Amino acid sequence: MLLLEVFSSQVVYRLTLAVLVALVLLTLTSQFGQFLYLELTTHFRLQYVLASLVCAVALTAFQSWKFLPIALLCAALNAAYLLPYLSAGPTPDSGGPHLRVLHANVLKDNTDYQTVLDFVDQSNADFVVLQEVNDSWGEQIERLVVKYPYFVIEPRAQGAGMAMFSRYPFDDVQPLKLDDSTHLAILAKVSLNGRQLTVLAMHPTTPISPTKFKNRNRQFREAAVLLKSLEGPKVLIGDLNTSMWSPYFAGLLDDSGLRDARMGFGLKTSWPMPLFVISQVTD
Repeated sequence: MLLLEVFSSQVVYRLTLAVLVALVLLTLTSQFGQFLYLELTTHFRLQYVLASLVCAVALTAFQSWKFLPIALLCAALNAAYLLPYLSAGPTPDSGGPHLRVLHANVLKDNTDYQTVLDFVDQSNADFVVLQEVNDSWGEQIERLVVKYPYFVIEPRAQGAGMAMFSRYPFDDVQPLKLDDSTHLAILAKVSLNGRQLTVLAMHPTTPISPTKFKNRNRQFREAAVLLKSLEGPKVLIGDLNTSMWSPYFAGLLDDSGLRDARMGFGLKTSWPMPLFVISQVTD
């Protein structure tokens, strides 16, 4: 029995060290997330923190003091990426207009149209963006125009389509081609209680191949230049096929002058997640 306990302890200790080595390698690799596929290592900061802390607890139990600092350092390095989202958020400007925005990737192969329509109706949103709209979805969502008289529907195959609906009138609305893929973007200028709000909706390609990776990153660059050039309040909304810890998402924020609306409101993780996200946009 004693031999079995010793053997089990050794297995747990070695497993802990193996996990710690993997975490260190992933953390180091994540610093090179600008490269194809290595970007994947940037998305799991929370998991790295939790796993590092588990390793730290196990190493403390084994009194392995020489490896404990490595586990704590690994946790701290990844926690630095979490802190901006966990700190206090900005105070809303009670004097500015408020816009309730609903975004949903409806999934091109999904045929549960009524659930989506009911959700949009119950959300009481002022502005709705639906993505992966194909011809079938385009026909089904036309009934939303009763509640949202200002709209644009651009169906596309293979998840490249999109639709916008608004309670407020459009001063201008136009589909945009920001890369070499079929995934369009839509730019709308909305008249909001005497003020103009610019909304850019995007759904770039999933970066699972060199071509798609290039097109997604190009959409980010083109969108940043466009948004930087526009005056007044502006909002970027969409399924961006990235996480907030990707260097390309950080570049999009820096180059456009936008602020991540999740800052200060918790992690609000988006991959994987349920279908819908509702957010409040305040200016």
